Amino acid sequence: MSARTSRQAAERRGRWAEQLCVIRLRLSGWRILARRYAGLRGTRIGEIDLVARRGKTVAFIEVKARAQADQAVFAVTKNQQHRIEQAATLFLARHPGLGDCTARFDVMILGSGLWPRHLVDAWRP
Repeated sequence: MSARTSRQAAERRGRWAEQLCVIRLRLSGWRILARRYAGLRGTRIGEIDLVARRGKTVAFIEVKARAQADQAVFAVTKNQQHRIEQAATLFLARHPGLGDCTARFDVMILGSGLWPRHLVDAWRP
């Protein structure tokens, strides 16, 4: 398999995983505010897979799909967390109506054949 084909397959798996997470979140009462939010393209500010709100909580959610769910848990690196935090700060600055909400960083993981697992408050800046 070529590198391009491999990247395309990973992209499809990622989009499928995000869609499953959106379904799970909506079934749990969350409203999706953004998908694949990129703070400033072409900069080191990261991309947030999902931004969701329920009540007074805004969750910035990183989606990880791996063959083994255990691998997905450890797939969000410190560098990636920092970039997501920067993008979240920009998102909140651009959406002042969310100023009274509590923000947190979650991870949703998918293993083979599993319904997405939601890890609440996975890290703090």
